[in-house]
Amino acid sequence: MRSPRQWSVRLRLTIWATAAATVACAVTVGFVLDSNHQSRMSDQLRELYSADLRVLHRLTGTSAVPPVLPDEGLTAMQVVDPGGRVVSANTRMVGQPRMAFFVPPRRPGAMDGVVCDVPSFPDRCLNVAAMWITAPSGPLLVYGGEPAHPWYGDGTFAAILISGALIWLILVAMGTDFLVGRALRPVVDITSELAEITERRPGRRVPVPAHHDEIRYLAITANRTLRDLERAIERERRFTSDVSHDLRTPITGARLRLEEALTDPDADWPRTARELLSDMERQQALAEDILTLARMGSDRLPPQAPADLGLLARREIERRPPGRVPIEADLEPDVIVFCDRLLIGRLMANLLDNAQRHAASRITVAVRAEDGTGVLVVADDGAGIAPEYREIVFERFARLPESRELDPGGTGLGLAICREIAQAHRGSLTVEDAPQGACLVLRLPLHTGPPSAQEGFPMI
Repeated sequence: MRSPRQWSVRLRLTIWATAAATVACAVTVGFVLDSNHQSRMSDQLRELYSADLRVLHRLTGTSAVPPVLPDEGLTAMQVVDPGGRVVSANTRMVGQPRMAFFVPPRRPGAMDGVVCDVPSFPDRCLNVAAMWITAPSGPLLVYGGEPAHPWYGDGTFAAILISGALIWLILVAMGTDFLVGRALRPVVDITSELAEITERRPGRRVPVPAHHDEIRYLAITANRTLRDLERAIERERRFTSDVSHDLRTPITGARLRLEEALTDPDADWPRTARELLSDMERQQALAEDILTLARMGSDRLPPQAPADLGLLARREIERRPPGRVPIEADLEPDVIVFCDRLLIGRLMANLLDNAQRHAASRITVAVRAEDGTGVLVVADDGAGIAPEYREIVFERFARLPESRELDPGGTGLGLAICREIAQAHRGSLTVEDAPQGACLVLRLPLHTGPPSAQEGFPMI
């Protein structure tokens, strides 16, 4: 079903095409009529001059000019002496005043023009050709005239020409409407299919036309977008399901402890409170992780400022309490990146937490500049991450069996948050090869501006 907007597009294109064809037809018809008019005028003047010459031949062999000229096929003809007196005329002009008053020069001796208001021809104009002739009685001036043709020439010819132009315009309008409708039919099909696609049925796709044109490219792009949306919807559904499961587990555990404590008169309430507090801490950590992921998914990020990546790493290392394994730092100075310091601090904290859980005896943190990027390396000497799991660990709620054993209360969102933060800063976070253990590498574009405060944030 066509919408009003689609009809208006079709109607607008038809009107524009018909208007352009109308202008072209008007120019063509005008040119043809003018050419026909000029051609008829030329033929008429040629006939007038021929009649004047025939009068010259008739008067050459006579001693006197007859008062009535024989019919030469012209409507009006007069012979005038040099004094302006009409001395001869054809039957139509006998007794009529002089038809024209222009006088051609003796050389070349001929002239033509259009004369109106001739008494014998009221409300009409004549094409008049004047020519000097030499008679036995002396020089005379011959005028021959015919009614001037209208600008459109012959009426029948003009009617046929205009009728043909109108038929052509009707065909152009109908053809344009048909072709535009046929060209827009795939768009109508695409629109109809898009109207049927909802969140409940995201797997449908729009039809792709067979012709390789812009509409086909539109359909392919729409299908690509629908595919991405379907993946996003599926990812969000899976994320919602995982969140619900991870939130329900501590809530269910807390409810069971409370129910057991209420039914047990000798319940150890301080111990129960500590267990409930542990569950609440897990829920709080999960909620904070979810909030951070939602923040990363929005288009707006907090204001960013240039910062020294090495100083950020040193501060994060120094604020951490002593752990079971030491942290060795190799931090180059003046590795300036443009970032949100709080988010990068959260990323470093997550990477260090992950390394401390898996390290056997040592954690290494390095910062350096490399090929126009600032590089942060966090490595441990633990069991490492198998190559087939190096992308899985960045998925939301993805937890390897070893991670579940080392940290049963974890949420599985730490590395996913780290990658979201890296991508939000136009950087990358990957797992790279290492002689032993896991090696996570963050790469951020180096800040090329002057080392000064920007957007209200001083450089650190």
